[in-house]
Amino acid sequence: MAKAKNDKLAKTVKGGAITKWDEELAKHAVEAADKEQMPTGSFISIRGGVFTIAGQAVKENKLKAVIIDHVYENAHYEGDYDPDAPQPPTCYAFGRDEKELKPHEKASKPCNEQCEGCPNNVFGSAEKGKGKACKNVRRLALISADGLNANSAEKSELVYLKIPVTSVKGWAYYVKGLAATVRRPPFGVITEIAVVPDPKSQFKVNFSCVGPVPDEAMGAVMERREKVMEEIMFAYSAPTEAAPAKPKGKRKF
Repeated sequence: MAKAKNDKLAKTVKGGAITKWDEELAKHAVEAADKEQMPTGSFISIRGGVFTIAGQAVKENKLKAVIIDHVYENAHYEGDYDPDAPQPPTCYAFGRDEKELKPHEKASKPCNEQCEGCPNNVFGSAEKGKGKACKNVRRLALISADGLNANSAEKSELVYLKIPVTSVKGWAYYVKGLAATVRRPPFGVITEIAVVPDPKSQFKVNFSCVGPVPDEAMGAVMERREKVMEEIMFAYSAPTEAAPAKPKGKRKF
């Protein structure tokens, strides 16, 4: 029955009976499509200190990857973290220069015009503790380094990893260390990423260099990176009304 109705509607539209609506409907179609984000990869989960991709646990809680690109991310959440109904941040920002970060145009509740100077982006603004209400983290885009060659560098699934606040300093040291020792950026080496227990923060994400990206794969990695650089700052989905924010408290990552 449903198919018959759809066929009838399609014939009506094709026949021109409702062409007077075409221009207005096309406008709404563009608006609707613009609100939908289509990242080319999925997020890796490190919830509870367990490395999982698409619901599958990563062997030994570590993997070898090429970190194609990375950006600064600031994220402010409303309410306590609910593992059964996690909500996206209500204000967030991405960028390659920390001093120039400002709320994403699709953030549902921007806190300030700029991240620098925002009252939620200063130490002591968190509801509990001495930290910030806004979380200063990193978003990484990576591909598997298993059997890395030109073909796999071009076609391997792209995944994203959000480094928690407690692991940002370790990431910064890793990037600076690569520049000082092997004189390569993260996308020029194979990195082992491991989620390990930590007595203070439950777990941390560690990074170590396994070796350089093979010359035969480097060209494909560079080409892949150009595309990823245009996509990595995709917006979060809007918070759902079905799960209203709980009273503000300490959020766990």
